Amino acid sequence: MLRPTPIGDIPTETARIAQAAFPKGNFYLRLRDELGVLYQDADFAPLFPPQGRPALAPWRLGLVTVFQFLEGLPDRQAADAVRSRLDWKYALGLALTDSGFHYSVLSEFRTRLVAHEQEGLLLDRLLAHFVQHGWLRAGGKQRTDSTHVIGAVRRLTRLELIAETLRAALNELAAVDPDWLRPHLSDELVKRYGHRVEEGRLPRGEAKREQYAVEIGLDGLQLLARLAQPAAVHLTDLPKVCTLRLIWAQQFEGDGMKQPLKWTAWSTDIPASERPASPYDPDTRFSTKNSLRWQGYRVHFSETCERDAPELVTNVHLAPAPQQDSVALPTIHTQLQARTLVPSIHLVDAGYISAALITSSRAQQIQLIGPPQRRMNWQERTEGAFTHKDFIIDWERKDVLCPQRYLNKSWVETVDSVGTPVILVEFRRRICERCPVRAQCTRADRTKGGRNLLLRREPEFQALQEARQAHDSGAHAPLYALRSGIEATFSQAVRRLDLRHARYRGHAKLQLQLSSTAAALNLLRLDDWRRERPRGPTRTARFARLHRASPSASQTTRALCST
Repeated sequence: MLRPTPIGDIPTETARIAQAAFPKGNFYLRLRDELGVLYQDADFAPLFPPQGRPALAPWRLGLVTVFQFLEGLPDRQAADAVRSRLDWKYALGLALTDSGFHYSVLSEFRTRLVAHEQEGLLLDRLLAHFVQHGWLRAGGKQRTDSTHVIGAVRRLTRLELIAETLRAALNELAAVDPDWLRPHLSDELVKRYGHRVEEGRLPRGEAKREQYAVEIGLDGLQLLARLAQPAAVHLTDLPKVCTLRLIWAQQFEGDGMKQPLKWTAWSTDIPASERPASPYDPDTRFSTKNSLRWQGYRVHFSETCERDAPELVTNVHLAPAPQQDSVALPTIHTQLQARTLVPSIHLVDAGYISAALITSSRAQQIQLIGPPQRRMNWQERTEGAFTHKDFIIDWERKDVLCPQRYLNKSWVETVDSVGTPVILVEFRRRICERCPVRAQCTRADRTKGGRNLLLRREPEFQALQEARQAHDSGAHAPLYALRSGIEATFSQAVRRLDLRHARYRGHAKLQLQLSSTAAALNLLRLDDWRRERPRGPTRTARFARLHRASPSASQTTRALCST
């Protein structure tokens, strides 16, 4: 039960000793003096029942949660800091004799936030506070980029995955209903799954491993068959049992009776975003990006980038690791709109750019700026070849005029291989096969047809052409240069706040961690901005600085030759 109480002043003795201990100021002292109280009990009222034991002041628990992410403290050390640290007592408005609380209260507070789907509440209230004081406003320029987050689970091979999945399901059943599971256990089952699956305990050789995998598969199928009986109806929807059912459907073929059970490779029909990487965190996925390979998630940070305002994180979006950046952008815009922090100019890299996204962003009054993706056909890569720019398109009459001034044969509205609406334009074979510049236009067999064009719908086509023209001309170059600043944000969040390592398992808990991390980062950045602390320069190697200070390379070379 929550009993909101007015937040009083800092106790006199706490203020006197803190100011004497920190005569030159302290981050937490400035936080309380200059920013005031960041959270109110009323912000957390929906999380608490109307009756029950009185709760600790949730505004303090919210601040402590942000503080512990700011300093990378576990719950025990954060609770000790509340008891022992003078600067924390000052920021929290506690008396020197206050003994704090048990460390488990922090875990219960986070669980309450997750249970009520308020993982971003700490960041939301902080952003609202910034808007109220004029440090943050809607419109303006923002930039977005993504980075990887490594899950808090061990990386497993496919064989280890199926064995650990069955082991996790057995452990969950033993905890929920041991009386049901006990008759179904055997010495062989306990011997095989009674310990963690390690590489040293696995059979040697490919054939023996496949045989071992089939044995695991049969054990799993037998357990699932028993769980399908009416007496186990209360166990069928347990999280680990659902994971077992999903992974067995993806990894095995056959039923072990009418059809022999077969351990199959990952099917190409199953997208990477639907393949669990661990039974202990079913939300983790495996992904690759260039030379980077990781198991976990992908997080998108959006932040302001105004010259005369602090650079503050406005949104944190957690996505599956294999998900493309362009898929996340509509959700990011929706989340920014819910916070009334939609930018007028949004700077992103090429992964977020597509014709459809440029068009939909314009409908939301957002100018999406970034390097548009290029066509990959041979005409675009060959000098002198005819590209779509050389064709004259009449959208109203659905006519296309080729460089030799011949009209198209057909105009068909269809979808491409990924479901994007497109327009297929075909030219007559008898005209194309005797065209004198055919080699500059198409490489298709003369007997199979003429040139085909695949166009997007008119609004998307025009928007993409304008974006490509602006990028090629350099019109957006000075503005787009601001986008690179988000790399400094990731660097600071990784080095100072350990952004890339998940503390918790599960999408919701990790979203809470990352949102609290962004709140802590905003407090640091606002403090630096208010103190007019200059930004650190880009790090440069010593030999590079030495080379810049020395004579030109040619002069240095001549000097070396003369000696």
